[in-house]
Amino acid sequence: MEVLVRNAEGNLSDEQREYAAKKLGRLDRYFNQANRVEIVHRELKQGHRIEVTVFADGLTVRGEEIDANVLAAIDVVAEKMDQRLRRLKTRLVHNYRRGGGRIPDGLIELTEPDADETPFEIRERKTFLVKPMSAEEASLQMEMVNHPFFVFRNEDNGRVEVLYKRKDGKYGLLQPEV
Repeated sequence: MEVLVRNAEGNLSDEQREYAAKKLGRLDRYFNQANRVEIVHRELKQGHRIEVTVFADGLTVRGEEIDANVLAAIDVVAEKMDQRLRRLKTRLVHNYRRGGGRIPDGLIELTEPDADETPFEIRERKTFLVKPMSAEEASLQMEMVNHPFFVFRNEDNGRVEVLYKRKDGKYGLLQPEV
C-alpha cells in the first residue's frame, strides 16, 4: 500500500513523516486491496491538523484531527480510522451473513463485534416537497429551519442538489451525477 504524506506548509520532519506512514500504514489490514493512504498536514492557530484519506476496495474513508502536538494528532486520527474501519468491516460481514451469501475472501473475519456497536437503524422518515430555487434561496431556507444541509431542485439545471454548511462557516454544494 502506498502511503503519501503531503505537507502543505513543509514543516514536518522526516521522523514525523515516517511515524505517520508507519502508524497509518497498518490500516491496510482491513482491506483486500488497499491502494493508498493520503496524509495531509496543516499547521493552524489551534495546532496541527492531520487529514487522512484511505482509498481501498473501491471505498474512500476520511478522518481528521487537530492537536497541539503533531504525533498526538497522528495517534488520535489513526485510532479513529481504525475504529471506523473495524465498524465498516463488521457491518459488511453482518450484511453478507444476513443475506445468506458467502462472505467474500477480501473481508477479514471479525470474531467478535464491538460492544458499543449499534446496528444501522432508520428511526424516522420524512417526506418534503422539493421545489425549484436558486442556491441563494436554498441557503436562506436552510438558515430558517436551522439545518446543516438543505435539499432542493436547482432552478438553473433542474437537478436535485444538496447545500450544506461547512466547518469553516461557508457553504458547499453536492451535485449528484446520475
